[in-house]
Amino acid sequence: MGESDCQTIRERLDLYLDNELLVETNQSVLDHISSCPTCAGEDDECKGEDFTRRRIQLALERERRTHITASIRWAVLAASLILATVIGLAYWRIGGTSRQMNPSAISTPISQQPPLIAAVDRDAVENHQVCALSYPPGWTFDRQRVARDLTPRFAPLIDAVDRKHASYELVEGHICSYQQRQYAHLIFRGNGHTVSVFIENDAPGGKRKSSRPLEIDQATYETYQVASVDTGLHHIFVVSDLPGVQNRALANQLFPATLGFIQKLELNAG
Repeated sequence: MGESDCQTIRERLDLYLDNELLVETNQSVLDHISSCPTCAGEDDECKGEDFTRRRIQLALERERRTHITASIRWAVLAASLILATVIGLAYWRIGGTSRQMNPSAISTPISQQPPLIAAVDRDAVENHQVCALSYPPGWTFDRQRVARDLTPRFAPLIDAVDRKHASYELVEGHICSYQQRQYAHLIFRGNGHTVSVFIENDAPGGKRKSSRPLEIDQATYETYQVASVDTGLHHIFVVSDLPGVQNRALANQLFPATLGFIQKLELNAG
């Protein structure tokens, strides 16, 4: 590093300290001062009469802060660009996926999705609403009428199933149809609630299915509970607006006698 370089730097120090040089020239002065002990440390030879070590140090610190600040700004800008790119790609992918989906699946609100319940249970609940709840509050049991309406096939069910179970009493029995399903239907009432027992021939062609007479299924539809069991040929339901535990407890009382009757019916038919 020659004397001419030091002379050039000394001529530019005033402008450098006043921050009046171009960025490129500023950097050349900074590089020279940082590497030249003479210009950085000897006031009388390189700095001239108006320059002190403190002023040079302040200038160096100012330049370093400028570079650090610029670096931070560039880092923040780069991070922002990366984040914006990632979000943009994710949005584009989600939008593309949505465009490929079935429009009806997008426009259907969750609340309109069908409840997770078997069709046989749903139909039993709806028949309970249409049929059992249509009888007036003062409706009473008439043995002759019920035996006639149950038909000779199911009339013995009156004696097989007790007319009273806890606080619930049999008030009606008949054969009814709903949604192309045919049921033997017993109606119990008590404690302000109506309870239906449905027996459906689940194998009209006579083909026997696997039997689950000791396994009670429990399902919920709207505000109703459905407890059910299967035999080889029939499906038996207990439907009510009771809480689930109470509906199942009542079903545990009603199922044994009903199952016994149906199993004898199937045995005789087979």
